Amino acid sequence: MFAPITRIVLYVKNVEKVAGFYQRIFDLKVVGAPEKGWIELGAGGCNLALHQAAKTADHRRAAAKIVFGVKDVAKAKALLEGRGLKLGPIHVTPNSTFCNGKDPEGNLLSIGTRGVV
Repeated sequence: MFAPITRIVLYVKNVEKVAGFYQRIFDLKVVGAPEKGWIELGAGGCNLALHQAAKTADHRRAAAKIVFGVKDVAKAKALLEGRGLKLGPIHVTPNSTFCNGKDPEGNLLSIGTRGVV
């Protein structure tokens, strides 16, 4: 049996800026006490941990996409765009509806219906 995913770690250049983005756009709250180079945000069943990337590292080399589950993509898109997030077109597949965007450092994110009841 595998353990549940507890967090996704993104290596970023500016931890505070990216944390502010996810707090403002997705209403995520800080979990625990922030540490130097580390802020963890509660995101439901899985936390989003923002980790200071080494100055010499290409922090986006191992790309990840954070997916936020929503019941109504069009409604969520309108809300998030009203908060300043630029999102691409809505895609409809047999199993999900979704659209994609990026955070201030170019990390991929998506809103979608896959797995949302």
